[in-house]
Amino acid sequence: MSKQVSAKNGLGTFEGVFTPTVLTILGVILYLRLGWVVGNVGFIGALTIIILSHAITISTGLSVASMVSNTEIGAGGAYSIISRSLGLETGGAIGIPLYISQAFSVAFYIIGFAELWHYFFPEQNMLLVCLITWLFLAIIAMLSAGLAFKVQYIILFVVILSILSFFNGPSLNNGSIVLIGKMQEATYWETFAIFFPAVTGILAGVSMSGELRTPRKSIIHGMLAAITLGFIVYVCCAFVFSSRVSEEVLLQDNLIILRLGFSKILIISGIMGAVLSSALSTMVSAPRTLAALSDDRLVPFPKIFAAKGKNGEPQNAVIITAFISLVMLMVGNLDTLASLLTLFFLMTYGTINLAVLMEELSGVVSFRPQLRISIIIPVIGFLGCVFSMFLISKIFTLVTLVIISSIYYYLTKRNLYSPNGDIRGGFLSIISEWAAQKAMSRPYHPRLWKPYILVPVEDHDNLRRIIRMVRNIVYPSGRLYCLTINDNKERMENQTSLQIDFITAPLKEENLFVQKIIVNSNHSFAMELPVVTQTLMSSFLPPNAVLMTISNDKEKRILLKPLTHQLNLMNLGIILLYIHPKYGFGQERIINLWLRDKSPNTNLAVLIALQLSKNLKASINLSRTVGNNKEAMQAALQMESFKDKARLPVHTEIKITQGEFKSTIISQTADITIVGMPKSFEEVLELVEIIPNTAIFVSDSGLESALV
Repeated sequence: MSKQVSAKNGLGTFEGVFTPTVLTILGVILYLRLGWVVGNVGFIGALTIIILSHAITISTGLSVASMVSNTEIGAGGAYSIISRSLGLETGGAIGIPLYISQAFSVAFYIIGFAELWHYFFPEQNMLLVCLITWLFLAIIAMLSAGLAFKVQYIILFVVILSILSFFNGPSLNNGSIVLIGKMQEATYWETFAIFFPAVTGILAGVSMSGELRTPRKSIIHGMLAAITLGFIVYVCCAFVFSSRVSEEVLLQDNLIILRLGFSKILIISGIMGAVLSSALSTMVSAPRTLAALSDDRLVPFPKIFAAKGKNGEPQNAVIITAFISLVMLMVGNLDTLASLLTLFFLMTYGTINLAVLMEELSGVVSFRPQLRISIIIPVIGFLGCVFSMFLISKIFTLVTLVIISSIYYYLTKRNLYSPNGDIRGGFLSIISEWAAQKAMSRPYHPRLWKPYILVPVEDHDNLRRIIRMVRNIVYPSGRLYCLTINDNKERMENQTSLQIDFITAPLKEENLFVQKIIVNSNHSFAMELPVVTQTLMSSFLPPNAVLMTISNDKEKRILLKPLTHQLNLMNLGIILLYIHPKYGFGQERIINLWLRDKSPNTNLAVLIALQLSKNLKASINLSRTVGNNKEAMQAALQMESFKDKARLPVHTEIKITQGEFKSTIISQTADITIVGMPKSFEEVLELVEIIPNTAIFVSDSGLESALV
């Protein structure tokens, strides 16, 4: 019921979007800076600046229209558009500075109004004028947005009269029109930077999205009409300035417009009305941005700032906005922040264009706007915003990027959830699909090997025991696949699945690739594992090794033998981990790597040892048993050569022992022993009984090389 009432009583296109937008565009720069721009670069130069500036704003306006025609954006205007497309983190990173800029802008506009008032009425106290104006705006904003925009009808009427007065005024130029200016006071691009803030108010009406009767229709029609009208007025005014005033006068007198109208009072009223309307629309729209940020809990005290009064106004947000603007008024001179605030607005416009560009490129079916635009439009808008930012101030552009990046980083740490979803996943899918096609078209080479480990999880307690060891094998850029198979009875409530998420959470926090694979089946784990693994091998980003534990359970050991054989036939590396029941992983400081002469399982064993050595900061002993002194000397030379070719750590020790392998391995002190997989599985079981520490048995897949 409340939604229907709101829709019925909401703002229309003309009052809610067109009026505030056009009044923000036809602001102070039109009256007090456009003449100087024409004087400095000439009519043609001014025309190109107007066209370039409006190319950016029209592109942004069309991007906004495209987004709005695709979905209802809700309250918050630009913030809502960005957060719905690029996620709450990006929306907050842009929206928070945007709100602060809006709140500060109220003070800028009030100070500008007071300075103009003081110029025309020098006997008035400027601070008192500021306070009275601030109080007037705050009261209107508190009472009703509708009232605020009805007040703007009067201002719009005055501005129209002032422009008509300007068009019908006298000429002060006896010469010809100056088409090309001499650029005596600023370069072309410096002049562009001075003019550009004139067109940065295009989202004044969009910010009222939550108050509009028909947001989609009103935003598209009202905003684009205001931008078009603003463009026409600026072109016409530039022509009037160039034709009626000489170049020298335009450069010397910023208030020359007062002498060009048939009524000086109307011109003065238009200037002051334009400034006052910008202050009023910003005082009304800024609290809506804060309220939308609060609804998504992106700012402190969200319940307070999101609360609405009986009249539906976000009164607490209005109060804090008025307070911030009052503090800024008391500070006084805010000129040093003017460029920074303009850049925040430009960053907002640029991000909206980027959002549309990403939506277009993603190809998701959900993006089907009724107003489909060419992809070149958001590209022009985005690049134009970036270009303009650096033109205005390189230093403040970097400051803006640092502030926004810091807010984004902070919000990402909060693990925010957006119920509306966003395009980031789809866009990343495009990149991954493109990368997959390129990667699959390239031949594989062993130098590209990284540990992509599949861990079958039959018991989550076992995963908990080995997860740290697994982490140290795959970190920092490997991948971990946790595969669990459930029978029908467990489908409704899968405790193992939940436990896997909990156990692997620390790895995800380290930005490791961790994927959980759940298969529902009535068959046994041992029967399903080879089938599922074979399927995974045909996918993009497949595992290249399987890590399984050797259990003390005799029945599980019996099942492990055929399972290992089947997996080895798939060109998968095999890693069998036996955790010593008494010593566990020991102090994790010494790794004994046993390399038999001409062993087919050397490469994966060395690579696993290197990963563990790096992540555990452990030392490696390169070990081998021989039969006599002659073999010992040859083995030492071979091992030294291998150490050098494999680029093993410099502190790696070579230990050559004479004797029988099994009797020797018992006496060797280590925390972890790595052994190439013996030919028979029975020999593996014999070794786990005699090795005095945790043992890892490794079988190469043929895709690894420790020497590349």
